[in-house]
Amino acid sequence: MRITTRVPTNRWTIFPALTLLSVLTGCHQMSGYSANEIGKTLYRSGNYNEAAIEFQRAAIDIPTNADYRHNLASALKRQGRIAESEQVYRQALEINPGHQPSFHGLALLLKEQNRLDEAQSLLLAWTDTQPYNPASFIEMAWLQRETGDLAGAEKTLQTALKVQPGHPVAMAQLGQIYQQTGQNDRAIAMYQRSLHNRWYQPQVQSRLASLQNSRSQFFTGSQIAYPNSIYRPHPAFATNQPLMTPQPSSTASRTVPLPVRSASNTDPAHTTDDGGSTPIRPRQ
Repeated sequence: MRITTRVPTNRWTIFPALTLLSVLTGCHQMSGYSANEIGKTLYRSGNYNEAAIEFQRAAIDIPTNADYRHNLASALKRQGRIAESEQVYRQALEINPGHQPSFHGLALLLKEQNRLDEAQSLLLAWTDTQPYNPASFIEMAWLQRETGDLAGAEKTLQTALKVQPGHPVAMAQLGQIYQQTGQNDRAIAMYQRSLHNRWYQPQVQSRLASLQNSRSQFFTGSQIAYPNSIYRPHPAFATNQPLMTPQPSSTASRTVPLPVRSASNTDPAHTTDDGGSTPIRPRQ
């Protein structure tokens, strides 16, 4: 009869190694997070050189985090290190092919370098490869608006709303186009719909208030000058009607200046993009 001897496994010889690995991973996560937070503070104070150092540390600690690469690219750009910035933006997109802040930052960089065709090709490729992502159409519309193609931007934003009806950023930007083209009634309606889905959008609130104040002054003047006029503002736009107080959306961010993507928590991972049209976006 063959006798086998079972060697007992000492769990304490295995678990310490796993525990150590977990601790080291956690340390890298915390170190990367801390470096990124320090970098954001430095960036906002205008110390781009030191900010870049911190963002680079964060990217080294967590090389798979596209947020940290984006921040590093933004800091490098602020220092005038354009070629390096472009390279790091592209690295971020290799890590996360749907990383909206990096698409925006890179497209802005290319546009500012008079490489508009490359910027357009970059965003067009995004819409072609990710037609299910409304952010791709929102960024394309941004570039179209920047180049004066308001009709094209309007059409692209409508496509974004077909992909995701009720997207607050798409509606806010569509409202801005209506405002630019003098369609104030439509702009007000679109701003209100956008705020209904995401209440905290200071820029949108400011634009809406400005339009409503202008409307209020116009109506007051009209009623004084033409007291017998039968014209009355539509109830939806009447200045004495309070705005709807929507419940905060569960997908509300960041942020967004326009946040383009939903946030799963309130940890702001991004610096503000150089163009100012994309807000600090919460980390996904």
